Amino acid sequence: MKNKVALKLRPYNTDDADTILSWCNGEKAFYKWTAGVLGKFPLTKEQINSVINRIPFTAIKDDEPVGFFIMRIPSENPEELRFVFVIVNPKIRGKGF
Repeated sequence: MKNKVALKLRPYNTDDADTILSWCNGEKAFYKWTAGVLGKFPLTKEQINSVINRIPFTAIKDDEPVGFFIMRIPSENPEELRFVFVIVNPKIRGKGF
C-alpha cells in the first residue's frame, strides 16, 4: 500500500500567485498546464488572479502551497463540475500528490 499524502485545500488567494507561477518554469510546461486559455507565456500575476471569478483552490501541505486547481461548472451541463488548470509543485510531482 502506498503512503497516503494528507493535503488541505483552501480558496486561492492572490498571495499564492508568485509561488504557483514559479512552478511553470518554461513555455512547454506552461502550455501543458493552461493550453493557452489563461494567456500567453509568461503568465502574469494579473492573469492568474483573473481566475478568481471561477472556483480556484490552493492545495497546502505543512502550511506551504503545493498545488493549484480550478473547479468550474460548464455552461453546457450545470450538473457537472470540472477540475481544470491543475498544477503541482514540480519538486513533489510523482510522489502521490
